[in-house]
Amino acid sequence: MSLNLKHEKILQALARAHGIELRYRDGTGMVRRVSTSTVYALLQAMGVDVATYEEAHQSLKAVRLQHWTRVLDEVFVFWQGNASSLWQLTIPMAATLLPQLAVTWRLENERGHQVGDQGSGERLSLIASRTINGTACCRLGVPFPENLPLGYYRLTVTASWPSQTVSGEALVIVAPKQCYLPDQPNRAWGVTVQLYGLLSARNWGIGDFKDLSMLATWAGSRLGASTIGINPLHALSAKSISPYSPSSRLFFNTLYLDVEAIPEFQDAPALQEQVKNEAFQDRLKVLRDRRTVDYDEVRAVKFPLLESLYAVFCQHHVATGSERAHAFDQYVQQQGTVLRRFAVFHVLQERYRHASWQQWPVEYQDSTSVAVEDFANQHLERLRFYQYLQWQCADQLGELNATAKQAGLSLGLYHDLAVGIVADGADAWIFQDQLARGVSIGAPPDLFNLSGQNWNLQPPIPSRLRSQAYHFLRETFRHNMQYGGMLRIDHALGLFRLYWIPEGMSASEGAYVRYPTDELLAVLALESVRHQVMVVGEDLGTVTPGIRRKFARAGLLSYRLLMFEKHSGRGYRTPKTFPEQALASVNTHDLPTLRGFWVGRDIETKEQIGLYPSASHMDQDRVTRTQDRQALLRALGRERLLPTGTPSQAEELPQWSDDLCRAIYAYVARTPCRVMATSLEDLLGEVDTPNVPGAPEGSYPVWQRKLSRPFEEWQHDPNLLDFAAAVHRERAASSV
Repeated sequence: MSLNLKHEKILQALARAHGIELRYRDGTGMVRRVSTSTVYALLQAMGVDVATYEEAHQSLKAVRLQHWTRVLDEVFVFWQGNASSLWQLTIPMAATLLPQLAVTWRLENERGHQVGDQGSGERLSLIASRTINGTACCRLGVPFPENLPLGYYRLTVTASWPSQTVSGEALVIVAPKQCYLPDQPNRAWGVTVQLYGLLSARNWGIGDFKDLSMLATWAGSRLGASTIGINPLHALSAKSISPYSPSSRLFFNTLYLDVEAIPEFQDAPALQEQVKNEAFQDRLKVLRDRRTVDYDEVRAVKFPLLESLYAVFCQHHVATGSERAHAFDQYVQQQGTVLRRFAVFHVLQERYRHASWQQWPVEYQDSTSVAVEDFANQHLERLRFYQYLQWQCADQLGELNATAKQAGLSLGLYHDLAVGIVADGADAWIFQDQLARGVSIGAPPDLFNLSGQNWNLQPPIPSRLRSQAYHFLRETFRHNMQYGGMLRIDHALGLFRLYWIPEGMSASEGAYVRYPTDELLAVLALESVRHQVMVVGEDLGTVTPGIRRKFARAGLLSYRLLMFEKHSGRGYRTPKTFPEQALASVNTHDLPTLRGFWVGRDIETKEQIGLYPSASHMDQDRVTRTQDRQALLRALGRERLLPTGTPSQAEELPQWSDDLCRAIYAYVARTPCRVMATSLEDLLGEVDTPNVPGAPEGSYPVWQRKLSRPFEEWQHDPNLLDFAAAVHRERAASSV
């Protein structure tokens, strides 16, 4: 684009004011300068007026003066245990009039109750004064009450003097200094799984909450594990299957429901007979026997039955005003407006045949409009059906987490929070006033993706998050911490900055946008302590040492994968050099399984689906893999973890073995990390990975692959018990 020099300089100043980084280092080590076109597009996505020089100049003036034109800043954070602090207010008056100023303020907690006595301004202190647009202004400091309980508060202030009265409001966050970290004398370990891929003799073509309950009971009682880690359970749109591209991060994917465990199923003999019917069972068997999950067919089987179960609920409970009906009403009331709008979104989607909400009639595109409320009131029964489904998810997850703990999984379930949401989903519709349009988030070029990545997820606008008292963020953390003891934040770098890519531009043409880290960490720590949930920050990629130190101080566990823990000389780090405040594992869903790594299956797959720019890139991967396998053998040998007689050369071990798997995980178990995770795919010797980043559509069954063996077959496998015994030995030794 062509702009004059003055306009460009204003855009650069606006970029800095709004947290846009004008240069950055990508994952290949290259320093990139952000183009004017990108800056212009990102500012527009934030709602900043920049079309002309005059508009841009006014926008810059407004943002620079905002702290002098607001009575109160929008958010104050006070850390528990700190000495008394000051909160600040700005008054449009001359300092000479301060003796005539009367300031009153009050704090309300989350229940709307006033906290303590109404404050007054007897102890005001002048911090600064300045003339803004011809008006004298004073910034004043007021001592903040000490020893307030953790929580969110609403601060309201009124300032009066003979000629004027002004008022303001702010969110006050009283936060713990760290996320929840339990006392844990022994080093924990757990098993991770892609829930949809769990195969059993009883499920309906997709792993469900019953399968997960069986896995948790087995892992706790037979293996002695401490947690079960699962892929994000977020609600998806009808067109999506990726758990990392959710429609909503606040609610759950109802395809994971165990239909037969819903209480109404026991009250419906006709539905029981329908399920027992030979034709229906044959249909289920076809779905179970498929090597991949057919989401559309699973939905076609489950959804009509769920509708029938809701009808039974209405007949047996709503009509009679039973205790169960009362429990449902309580759930709906507790979830409030957000659940109601989530349900309305789905009813509107049905009305408009799952078209994007941006294509609905204009009056329905605003989730807060009168037209939307009228529509909801006209379709209350269908709306309550979707609320009922979420109630069932919450009920089954609550029981599941309790079952896991009873089976010995001391940490319960380990959940995963996707980094963002899709632009045409429920959350984007509900919270659209806080989200940027015309951009998506991703990652700049790195050694694995030379063109960068576009995840097609919509980012929040930092300033809008603050102005809305972090409501969206608070709800997101709260909903994802309800039914477990650990939460992994995917791409936790997003707590510091996100890489925004303007619509129509390549992934290499984006820029980083900074976020108010301390305030985001305050919300995270508060929700973590409230729910007693440990937080794992996925800190892979272009994460600086400074960011990792900040995470550590905030109580987040670092996320350390053996495959990335190498010295510059290509040797693997020794176990004792891993940090204690971390979760350690070998790989993740985006990387090859251990068996796939050893036999080079991932390289073959990337070649088959055309992910290599040239043959030389593939050849380099093969050379690097040979070096990595040899380095891994050397590392295992140094730790005396290889069985006697194991060849010293990787080329003499072309095939995968249970012994090698056990040795590699024993290596990771030997680290001092608080938690160690092992993937079920590795335990069962799976060769194919759940996901291949960047795979062209239809070229690979991403997020569809099932395990090759059903639970009933491998739950008594002695190799798995031997694996668990080896891990226990190493974890116990590492805690000494």
